[in-house]
Amino acid sequence: MKKTLTFLMLSAILSFGYSQNTNESSASSSFESKVMNTDRGSYTRSASNIAKGLQVELGLGYDWVNSNNDTYKNDIFSPFKGKLRLGLSSKVEIDFAINNNQMVVRRWDGSSTDKYNYWSPLEIGIRTQLMNSKKKSATKAALYLGLGVNTTQRSAFEDDGTARPWVLVDRPSYVTPEFALFVGHKIGSRFDLAYNFGLKWTGIVLDDAVSAKNPDIFYTIRATVHAAKCLDLYLEHFNFMRKVYYSNLGLNLGARYAINKKFAVDINAGLGLNSASSDGFAGLGLSYKLGK
Repeated sequence: MKKTLTFLMLSAILSFGYSQNTNESSASSSFESKVMNTDRGSYTRSASNIAKGLQVELGLGYDWVNSNNDTYKNDIFSPFKGKLRLGLSSKVEIDFAINNNQMVVRRWDGSSTDKYNYWSPLEIGIRTQLMNSKKKSATKAALYLGLGVNTTQRSAFEDDGTARPWVLVDRPSYVTPEFALFVGHKIGSRFDLAYNFGLKWTGIVLDDAVSAKNPDIFYTIRATVHAAKCLDLYLEHFNFMRKVYYSNLGLNLGARYAINKKFAVDINAGLGLNSASSDGFAGLGLSYKLGK
């Protein structure tokens, strides 16, 4: 069922993008999307740095997890998902990102409900623009080097040995690096194709203490259609491959609407494609650019 849905969604996005390019061949040269460059709501990050200045990307999200577990299920509400992108020049950008998450663990028999509130590690990264072609069929690329920093002293266990599931790493502080390449291709005036791939250390213990030292190898691919000057539609596939556990992989469908060239709102929803991924997720947010 999920494979069929994947095929139908991808076919719809690609068919719409192709029809827009062919039906408007005479006017395509004058078409220019007003939707700003933003990472909000998408697993695939932009291959283009922002212009010099500061950009704020804020949102919230909800994940439905473990519905196939016989004992309990988890829901994770993220009331704050924030990113600051600081453009220092046309070649260099610095990013800061952090999320607040509220996990609710419920037993299927209704006998107990536990709630936990925690912050993700602060992610700090630098993007270096490698390519930025101005041609009609343009290719852009950016190299990303990041660090996830957590200095909050927490134990993954209570004094009596009971596990605290919202604490993912049983050590007082840690730094997790990330190395990635972001690539984007502009195909005509209405269609973009983008993909990311790289390595990311999460510090999460999935099997034993050694597993926290293994990086996720990840890739994402996103097809975007500029449905109108102020509206983008996209479909993407993501896969975070873990050495000692199942991959986190799924689909994400989203839309971005430009209020103006410096302000956009977005909505997205998706589903996981295996038991190790979220059953489903959704989010909404906004992006605002200060400066040029």
